[in-house]
Amino acid sequence: MGSASLAQDGLSPRLQIGINLLPAIVAANQSLAATDNSLSLPIYLVFREDRYLAEQLKQRISQVGKIRGRALDVMSISLDELLASAPQRLGVVFIAEPLDRQLPDLVRFAQQQRLLLFSPFAGDVERGVTAGFQVTEKVLPLVNMASLKQSKIQLKAFFLRIAVKHE
Repeated sequence: MGSASLAQDGLSPRLQIGINLLPAIVAANQSLAATDNSLSLPIYLVFREDRYLAEQLKQRISQVGKIRGRALDVMSISLDELLASAPQRLGVVFIAEPLDRQLPDLVRFAQQQRLLLFSPFAGDVERGVTAGFQVTEKVLPLVNMASLKQSKIQLKAFFLRIAVKHE
C-alpha cells in the first residue's frame, strides 16, 4: 500500500492517510477479538456520488487481506443504499467523500447498528463520526468519545492513549 501508488490513483492526501490508518483503527476494536475469526469483516466504503472513488479505495483496502485474523469483505455502497440496508454488526463504515448535510443521518445509523464510523475529512469527528485523524506535525488518530460510547464500541486502551480525544 505504498504512497506512490496511491498518489498515482489521484486520491487526496486525506484519503490516502485515512485508508492507510483504517486497519489500525479497526484492529483496535476490542469487540472483534470476541467474535468468530471465520466470519468476514464487512467494510463499507460509503459514497454520495462518486462510485469510482469508492472503487479505488476498495482496491487499496482489499490489499490488506485480513485484520485481526478476519478476512475483509469490502463493499463500495452509496449512502442511500447503506441507510436502507441491515448491515452486519461490528462492520466498519469508511466515508469516501464529504457527506455534508447527510452526515448526521449516517452518524445516527452507525450508532444504532454498532458500526465503527471512520472519516478522513476534517471536522467530521467533531460532528459525531466515531474516528478519524488529526494532522499536526504528525498524524494522530482522532476519536469522538461520545459517539464511541453511543455506538457501544470499545477500543483498546493503548489506542486511546495515543489518540486525540474529542469530548
